[in-house]
Amino acid sequence: MLRFMIQTLKVSAVLVLAVAIVFTSQRALSHYLGQADELRDSEPVTFSVQNEETAESVGERLEEQGIIRSSWYFEMRMRLGSSDAQLNPGQYELSPGMAVSEIIDEITTTGTAGTATIRFQEGWRTEQYAEHLAETGLLESADEFMDAVASPQWDFDFLASRPADAQLEGYLFPDTYEFRGDVTAEEIVEILLETFESRVPPELQERADDLGYNFHNVITIASIIEREAVISEERPVMASVFFNRMEENMPLQADPTVQYVVGQPGNWWPEITQEDINRMAPHNTYQRPGIPPWPIANPSLASIQAALEPDETDYLFFVATGDGSGAHRFAETYDEHQQNIELARQGQ
Repeated sequence: MLRFMIQTLKVSAVLVLAVAIVFTSQRALSHYLGQADELRDSEPVTFSVQNEETAESVGERLEEQGIIRSSWYFEMRMRLGSSDAQLNPGQYELSPGMAVSEIIDEITTTGTAGTATIRFQEGWRTEQYAEHLAETGLLESADEFMDAVASPQWDFDFLASRPADAQLEGYLFPDTYEFRGDVTAEEIVEILLETFESRVPPELQERADDLGYNFHNVITIASIIEREAVISEERPVMASVFFNRMEENMPLQADPTVQYVVGQPGNWWPEITQEDINRMAPHNTYQRPGIPPWPIANPSLASIQAALEPDETDYLFFVATGDGSGAHRFAETYDEHQQNIELARQGQ
């Protein structure tokens, strides 16, 4: 009898323990799933896989950025996965709610190149494109892209008015692109030019003739507007200022053209000094009359449209208000411009 009671107590204890484990597991699972639901609603995170990275380094950065909970688990899944799965350098949009297996599928390739999302910012110069491609790991070096841009092979109708010695600056359309992981520099350049061709169609390009300038001149003006404008509505007004100044045989005197001359790796758009303004260079619109020989940056469609369709004004000058809004004051006369400069100084 005593032996039977002891066995009964043992069985009861085991059952109680089992129920406790199940209950605790259910609560833990419910909590985990609740967290997963919250994470699924999180904003995507841009994550870059660099050249020659390891599963360990990628896992650590994924955990640091809050995309995964455990770098150890990520490394284990990578080791247990397909033997030919390789990390694919590039830039990815990853959500903290993604399963580790989904993330691995996204950032690895098994016999195929995979893809990488690359964003080229409006107003970037070509060197910045090149650096970005190297930083994201899509190209081995920035020189690959610069060499491709300098190639004489590019033959598009919209480049017809471009001088033979001019670069492709201004025509590498800024946008977000999805590239194959094994894409070449030449293919990237071609895709950027094809995008320009589709986004700036011939009927829009032809408006340059109505202004009395060739298309290359107008794209150069658009690039200056891109670097000057902060408020979109001011772009057509700025365009009118530049065209009015040229009609009056006045130099453009645009600060971004000087920045283009003195910019260096690590600081492509520096603050300029009087010494910089006095420097003789083809793109320095303080020292050289007319339009620079080629664009100073790759402008957005908004700036291209503003240059092709400028407002009708009598303005010849503009200066930033100095109040942090990004707005400018425009003037028809030099005296009025000096007053605006003084107001800007007070604003600062």
